[in-house]
Amino acid sequence: MILSEKIEIILFDADDTLWANNIYYLKAIDEFINLITAAGFQRDMVENTFDELEIKVVKERGYGSQNFVFILESLFAEFSGKSKKLIDRANLEKIITQFNLHPIQPPVLFAGVIETLEYLSKKYRLYLLTKGDYTEQQGKIQRAGVLPYFTDYFIPDEKDDTTYKNLLKEMKWKAESTCMVGNSPKSDINPALRNGMYAVFIPYKETWKLDKEPVQSIDGRLVILENFSDLKKIF
Repeated sequence: MILSEKIEIILFDADDTLWANNIYYLKAIDEFINLITAAGFQRDMVENTFDELEIKVVKERGYGSQNFVFILESLFAEFSGKSKKLIDRANLEKIITQFNLHPIQPPVLFAGVIETLEYLSKKYRLYLLTKGDYTEQQGKIQRAGVLPYFTDYFIPDEKDDTTYKNLLKEMKWKAESTCMVGNSPKSDINPALRNGMYAVFIPYKETWKLDKEPVQSIDGRLVILENFSDLKKIF
C-alpha cells in the first residue's frame, strides 16, 4: 500500500521502533533468574513469579527503569527469605548497575533510522509518541540525535485508545490523514487503527511480552514492513 497521498502526519513510537530497548531488560531478567535458580529454585517458578509481579507493578507504578529495578529488588528479598542458601547481593548489584547504564547512554538506533527520518521530514510533519517515565523517555529522545526531524514529542503514561483519541482531538488532526508507526500491536498499532488512523507495523523480535497481542487489520489501513528503511517505499 502506498500512503504518500493519504497521510499528512506521521507518529512514531520510540523504544524498539527507532532504537533497541527491551534487550537490556531481557538481559537483566535472564541474569537475575540465573542468580535465583543457582540457589535451588525452579526456573519456571521464578519466571512465573517475575511475570506476575511485573504485571502488578506496571499497573500500580507504571513503566520505566526505576520500576523494573524495584521488581528485581522486591523479588531478591522474597527469594532470599525463602532460600536455604545465601544469595549473594553483590551479584544483584552488578546486574542492576549494568542495566542502569542503558537509560543514560545514547540509544542504539536501528539501521536506516536517521536517513529515513530525514527523507520523511521533508514531506510530512513527524511526531514522537512514546509511553513511560517522562524524564527517562525525554532523556533518551534528546540523546538519540533524532529531534531535528520531529516537530514535537509526546510522552503519556500509557498508550491506549483514549490516548490516541485525545491526541487527535487536542492537535486537531484528521484520523484518516494520520499514521502511527511502531512495533507494539497493543500500544502502537491496534489503538491507532481503532481510532480511524492508518498504522505501519514493523515487528521486532524482542518486543516486550506485555505489548504483544494479535494485530487487527481494520478497513485495509494496516501496512506491515520488515525494516524501518522500508518506510521510504510507501511514503
